[in-house]
Amino acid sequence: MDNQNKKQSTNVTFAESKLHRLSHAICGADIGIWEFTPHTQECYFSPKLKKLIGLPIDHPLTLNELRERTSHTYQHHFNIFDSENLTLGTQCNFDFKIKIAETERWFELRSEVFLNEENQCTITGSLTDRTQEKEALTALNLAIEARDNALDAGDIGNWQAELNSENEWIWSWDNRANKMFALQPEDIGNIDRWVQHLHPDDKEPAIDAIQHCLVTGEIYNEQYRSVLPDGEVIYVHARAKIGRDDQNRICRIDGVCVNQTPFFNIQAKLQEANDQAEARVKARTLELQQAKERAEQANQTKSSFLSMMSHELRTPMNAVLGSLDLLSLSKQTPESRDLIETATTSAKNLIFILNDILDINKIEAGKMQLEQRDFSITEVIDNVVQIYYPLANGKRIKLDVTEDPTIPKYLEGDAVKVRQIIFNLLGNALKFTSTTTEKQGEVQLNINIVEHNSIIYKVAFSIVDNGIGIEKETQKKLFTPFIQAQRSTTREYGGTGLGLAICGNLAQLMGGEIALTSCPNEGSTFKVELPFWRSKQHTDEPIYQLEGTKIALLNIDETHNTQELIIQHLESEGARIEVLESEKQLSSAKEYDTLLILVSSHQHFAQLKNIQHKLSDSSHLLVATCRDEISTLRQILPQTAILPLHPMTRLQLINSIHRSMDNELCLDLDDLDDLDDLDLEQLSIEEVTQPLPDKAGILVVEDNPLNQKLILKQLSTLGYSCDLAHDGLDGIEHWKSADYKLVLTDCHMPNLDGYDMTKKIRELEEESGKQATPIVAVTGAAMTGDAEHCLSTGMNDFVSKPLILEDLKKVVEKWYVND
Repeated sequence: MDNQNKKQSTNVTFAESKLHRLSHAICGADIGIWEFTPHTQECYFSPKLKKLIGLPIDHPLTLNELRERTSHTYQHHFNIFDSENLTLGTQCNFDFKIKIAETERWFELRSEVFLNEENQCTITGSLTDRTQEKEALTALNLAIEARDNALDAGDIGNWQAELNSENEWIWSWDNRANKMFALQPEDIGNIDRWVQHLHPDDKEPAIDAIQHCLVTGEIYNEQYRSVLPDGEVIYVHARAKIGRDDQNRICRIDGVCVNQTPFFNIQAKLQEANDQAEARVKARTLELQQAKERAEQANQTKSSFLSMMSHELRTPMNAVLGSLDLLSLSKQTPESRDLIETATTSAKNLIFILNDILDINKIEAGKMQLEQRDFSITEVIDNVVQIYYPLANGKRIKLDVTEDPTIPKYLEGDAVKVRQIIFNLLGNALKFTSTTTEKQGEVQLNINIVEHNSIIYKVAFSIVDNGIGIEKETQKKLFTPFIQAQRSTTREYGGTGLGLAICGNLAQLMGGEIALTSCPNEGSTFKVELPFWRSKQHTDEPIYQLEGTKIALLNIDETHNTQELIIQHLESEGARIEVLESEKQLSSAKEYDTLLILVSSHQHFAQLKNIQHKLSDSSHLLVATCRDEISTLRQILPQTAILPLHPMTRLQLINSIHRSMDNELCLDLDDLDDLDDLDLEQLSIEEVTQPLPDKAGILVVEDNPLNQKLILKQLSTLGYSCDLAHDGLDGIEHWKSADYKLVLTDCHMPNLDGYDMTKKIRELEEESGKQATPIVAVTGAAMTGDAEHCLSTGMNDFVSKPLILEDLKKVVEKWYVND
């Protein structure tokens, strides 16, 4: 009996130990145990279960409380435990969520019905945490869904193959791929059916590419076509990657196929559209090319026409202006002189209009060219002022000039274009300004250096007037060809309306800019800023025209503004200035090279005459006075050099100082009108311009009788005798018969023109070794390239008609060599 009890006790101990180990194993697996007896409503929940759902192990948990802690969506699963129909072996398994510490966690409840010792149905089961599994499964499902959505959206099919134990490839693909190739559901995995649908031209390359990939393990990347049962051809792009087993053997292939038919269709349509567009472009290009050629031909025709018209108009104008020029040198009555001046002005206006038309044509054709040569801004300003002063004086307009003394003597640029801009702007200012009983008309020309460095000088030319002014709206379009301020402007003031357009284009062409400020009835200011290169030929030493010259200056009636400007100009040219305070200091004037006296009113002329008497030597006396007073001053001091003021240019000042030192009588252009009033023993203009003894050796080649007569008269007036040839052929014969020192030739002549005549003469000179004869073109052509064409044929120089005596004198003196 004792042994039996001992044996039973041992069995119980062994069972309890085994149960204890089992309990530990269950806890280690994070499994909670529970039990519920519906008949008695008794519950048991293991400590592990309570811990899993976030409760302390001593918490008296019931099944109803567990139900209440469960998310509302899943509470109905617990209703099964209330059923009276539970039978032995019934299993109850479901998932639910419980919110623990603000975080919802997933649990799996598993249970089964069995009979306890009292033969009552009891439900016992387990509870495990499935949160990680659920989240992983959810993420996987989302990924699969996203993949499927992306594949559906891109019409991308999946396909794969695996190597089985018998070393055979088992193929498969999804419904998208099956639908792409229009295969039946039972065709999935049937590789032969897929091959049958391949385009005949692409079948072999597609299969070979797969075989190559399965053998080498390289990426599969192939484009091919497939023919569907209805005959439609689709374009497919397939890519795949090889998979390997743990022994690095190729065991599978996974790939995708994309239907690119829409892309190819669009590409085909684009290509078709592109071909059509190219055809239209070619056709349009041909039309534009033909239009361009017609436009160029028309432009060439226009240029040729203008060149011809320039020659045809300038030829008679040459005779008119040349004759008037010669006529003005003879003794005339005031009435006849007035008629000559009127005719000359009208003829020059016609030339200006012709030049404007030619210039705007050059600009529009893009053929306006710039010359980069050393020139003097001072000389350009003096030239323009000397031309326009008679006009300003005739209209009783006060014209004044202010030049920056620091402007270098030489800058590099296009002197002709600069002169043209200033000429147009100053001419406009004088045209639209007038003197009335209420207002004195005034025009001011200011020249200043804006900025400079060792390479470039930027110079500003400002023309200020108090004329009629310009409205704001008109200012915006004023630099457009054929535009003037008002419709009545052309009728009232004359002109072509091209001047400002030319100025604007020339300023832009030269790299500068032009600006306008104006107010109606108050006046206008045109400001042109132009850049010039520093002279490359005069960079070593500054050029001082009056270096070492000593000048005494006496201001009788305190013209301070003029005095300061004169001093600045003289000092900038290297002169030493001594300002005398009064006449008492005149005793030391003989120590100076020039005595400059400023006097603005004739009221001081008597004092001026007394000063002259006091001087022991008045030969170096220079008197500066207003231009209105020159006639009166000339009668009082006929042998004294005079410097005209208002306007006074820098060049006039310097030249007057030089003439004073050289003891020359200074006759300004203004003085010519006053020669009749001088008591110089009735000296006539013919005597003043008496030609020198004839110089021979000039050949004139000209076909127009009027121009022949004119140029012979002009050369005779200048003291030259010449021979005359009537065309190019005649000119060559004359040239062969004598050794001429200079040939003046027209360019457009019958039989043989001046260009071909020059070429022939140059050929003959080269053959015979004869020294080249200077040949100068005298022509009415004035288009772009005419001067260059003359030089290219072998001519030495170019001068345009109408030919003024002064221009002829310059060109003859330049090329005529008197041995």
